[in-house]
Amino acid sequence: MATIAARILLAAGFAVTAPTGIAQVPEHGFFLVAKPSIIDPNFQRTVLLATPAPGGTLGVILNRPTKRSLASILPENATLAKFKEPLYFGGPVERVGLFALFRAKESPGASLAVIEDVYLALDPATVEQLLINPPAQLRLFVGYSGWAPGQLDGELMRGDWWVVSADLETIFRKNTESLWEELSNRARAITARAADSRY
Repeated sequence: MATIAARILLAAGFAVTAPTGIAQVPEHGFFLVAKPSIIDPNFQRTVLLATPAPGGTLGVILNRPTKRSLASILPENATLAKFKEPLYFGGPVERVGLFALFRAKESPGASLAVIEDVYLALDPATVEQLLINPPAQLRLFVGYSGWAPGQLDGELMRGDWWVVSADLETIFRKNTESLWEELSNRARAITARAADSRY
């Protein structure tokens, strides 16, 4: 189980922060909504759940489901046969890794607290425990996204992203097809109201 992420990929082949002039990454989990100006195919029209972490900021893309599941990749594995939900592309970092976003009162191992009762697990041992004893709300990702210290601040200053408050319902929603449109519209509306309130 500890090397399951590598085996899987080998088998598969595969609230808005008001402008203040000073970009600052929030202290807790938040949504990053890609602005239309982002042309990087890894992040174009994406919504990420991000959180501060030692050494920078980490997150996963919420609206990039793949067409594969653990059950379809390794159907002979009894432990994995129950995981029929699609794997999600979490980002360009460590594409050969399997990572987990989950809801629980406490984490079964090393993980990052994102918002209340929601954790992001990048540690293989923690992911293994989640596969053995899955919580009711669990989403699995291939790869994740990461920013070095100050890197995301620079992207926010440049205007690449909207920052929106994270909420539980959006994090684990099943249909993410219209997620970017919905959150970008929400972000635009809040930004416009914030601008109006200054005049």
